[in-house]
Amino acid sequence: MEHSQRHMYDLVDALVRAGSSFRPRPPGMGDDPFWLAKGDPHCYLETPIDFAVAKAVPGQPEEVVFAEDDDMISCELCWTVITGTAYRPETVWDRRP
Repeated sequence: MEHSQRHMYDLVDALVRAGSSFRPRPPGMGDDPFWLAKGDPHCYLETPIDFAVAKAVPGQPEEVVFAEDDDMISCELCWTVITGTAYRPETVWDRRP
């Protein structure tokens, strides 16, 4: 079964409807909220993630990880990531085994 990233767009759409915004791409790069960062699609929000809103979005596969301590949502199927302004990569990587 092919896995799509549509569910991650649904999360971004819900967060934007709730008042968040995502960092726009540079002019001429389109209006997709996801950028390729180290090969994986990544959406940078300009606010912290509202996890109550994100967790209420239906249809999320069980492989979606809501990492509230890291201000990050990721999908282990499509390797797509959403981060809020409280995300600090150095703290995430320091905790990896």
